[in-house]
Amino acid sequence: MSKAQVFDSREATRLPSGVYFQTVDQSPVAITITDPESRILYTNAAFTQVTGYEAGDVRGQHTRILSAGKTPACLYGELWSTLTRQQVWSGRLVNRRKDDSIYLAELTITPVIDSEGNTTHYLGMHRDITRLQKLSQELENQRTLTDSIVRGSPVATLLLDNEGRVRFENPALEQLCLTLGCDSEQLLVLLSRRLGLDYRQCGDFTDLEVRCDIPGIGTPRWLSCSGSSLRLWQSDDSFHHEQGHDCLLLTVNDITDLKIQQEEVRINALMARLAENELVHSMREALNGAIFQLQRPLNVTGAAAALQKRRNGDKDPLHQALHEVLESCQLAIDTLSQALPPQPPIHKMPLNLNELLREVLSLYTERLLSEGVVVDWKPCNSLPSVLGDEISLCNLFKQLLDNALTAMAHAHTRDRELRICSQRLEDAVRVTIADNGPGIDDTLRNKVFQPFFTTYQEDGNRSGMGLVLVQDVANEHGVSIDIDQSTGGGCQFSLTFPALAGH
Repeated sequence: MSKAQVFDSREATRLPSGVYFQTVDQSPVAITITDPESRILYTNAAFTQVTGYEAGDVRGQHTRILSAGKTPACLYGELWSTLTRQQVWSGRLVNRRKDDSIYLAELTITPVIDSEGNTTHYLGMHRDITRLQKLSQELENQRTLTDSIVRGSPVATLLLDNEGRVRFENPALEQLCLTLGCDSEQLLVLLSRRLGLDYRQCGDFTDLEVRCDIPGIGTPRWLSCSGSSLRLWQSDDSFHHEQGHDCLLLTVNDITDLKIQQEEVRINALMARLAENELVHSMREALNGAIFQLQRPLNVTGAAAALQKRRNGDKDPLHQALHEVLESCQLAIDTLSQALPPQPPIHKMPLNLNELLREVLSLYTERLLSEGVVVDWKPCNSLPSVLGDEISLCNLFKQLLDNALTAMAHAHTRDRELRICSQRLEDAVRVTIADNGPGIDDTLRNKVFQPFFTTYQEDGNRSGMGLVLVQDVANEHGVSIDIDQSTGGGCQFSLTFPALAGH
């Protein structure tokens, strides 16, 4: 290309001077042009919109007319130091409008340098960012507040990205991991396995409880987990398209103390219900026994009264006396019958005998420890359900455990051992409870289920009604009971329950 052609091309693209002026004057950014002493020579229309000053109001005035007097002096020192070096300065100044209102200006000042390298003018461009600054400050305050709440929360909290990676965790989670003897990654694996969750696809969930058994610590830890799915937005490198990233905010609350309290309440309630059930049953058996004992002499007296009547007639004094005795006895029997407490209601449902045995054993924890009894508990892993009343069956096991512990205590057995085993049969479930006490003599095995029978006559606290209750509950549930000698020389009760069909 020739020099003439280059010159023609430049001439063709050169704009009229009026276009430059119109471009500056119509710019949406407030523009000022000052002399080297910072006296205002020119302002555009946007300047008037931002500051309220017309061009005539500020022409020839120093730019300090815009200052609100709230900008630190050191910032002005930095400004003039930069401009003196003929460099562009950018920063924020607190300005005042014509109506005395304050605003925050984001300002850029560019030195205008002539061909000889001298600064002839300054070009200033600024915009009002008061609202933007306010929103930014509110956002920062909200972030600080949220961060303080999350970090100070006693509930362990962590944020997972869509790859399951930990992006944030608060101090409470670190403390929880320290208690559990693991880090956050190991805790996530544990929770995922126990809850059966895929953190990347699980969505929201609330109050899912997890039991954690820690080696070396007898009491398990209970955790309550909740998750809330979030979508966080960020711009990619092109700054044109926002990308949403799915995250999960996971909270883990240690509810071990609450679980212990609930377990204590449940055990106490179970003990109260068992005691009430046992008391009602004992009262019924005692009253029925008393009625039975009265019924026999009543029958004899009735027969004698009838015989005396046939011999001597109604007017016979002996007959009349026997008749009064009959009426008194019948009145006593009727009174005792009316005093019988109602039979506790039976609510049968599918039950796991392992769970019932565990609950009843928990009632005896202190007694077992104080008496030095070793429990050999061998539950079947896959035990079918049985149909029964929870309280009745718990009372059945309680009476058998009472019997075993009392037998070992009376025999002064040194090494006391209680063996409990559950077995799965073809269509039944067998539970075996054995002790190494003195056992039961063969001649007495048919009498132990009789009311008021006991081998501990010297113990006034033994009513002889425990095994009667066992027999009654067994009959109600179709349970067969076998009594044998245990391998330790004590007594062994084997109970066979019909398994629930389909379980």
